[in-house]
Amino acid sequence: IQSGLVNTAKSKNSSDLPQLLIIEDNPDVVIYLQACLENRFQVDVAYNGKIGIEKAIEQLPDLIISDVMMPEKDGYEVCDTLKIDERTSHIPIVLLTAKADAASKIVGLQRGADAYLSKPFNKEELLVRLEKMVERQSRLMAYFSKQFSSGFSSRINPQESEEAILIEDVFIQKVR
Repeated sequence: IQSGLVNTAKSKNSSDLPQLLIIEDNPDVVIYLQACLENRFQVDVAYNGKIGIEKAIEQLPDLIISDVMMPEKDGYEVCDTLKIDERTSHIPIVLLTAKADAASKIVGLQRGADAYLSKPFNKEELLVRLEKMVERQSRLMAYFSKQFSSGFSSRINPQESEEAILIEDVFIQKVR
């Protein structure tokens, strides 16, 4: 099943594609992810959590895929750091891990992961999740562009009171 992102992305220049940062210390997993995501994303790689955090802050990618178990800083620390930083709090993070138990998944979600997939993961599930995250980011950008251009005259309506919108609204209010 091919998604709309997959179909349209193949016809775009690579510079038009969403930017994705992979934070993963296993070269084989990195190669597989790159093969899955080619022609869909501009992919950059960090081979440990510390470098991943630095690249995320520097590049502000559209999405991040991070392993949980890594040297320097693990995926949970990546989530902790990036989700509290105003510059990166809006970036969706997918945690990939061999830790498939419910307790590990709950810890990842509590620490800010937007999705948690166990290895080995289903390629189609990963692609659909990433596509939906890109769509959500686009909707948020459109919403805040509209708010900014209208002088913030209207408030968030009840249907759009997702946590991410509230976080971004606080950020926009600080900018204002």
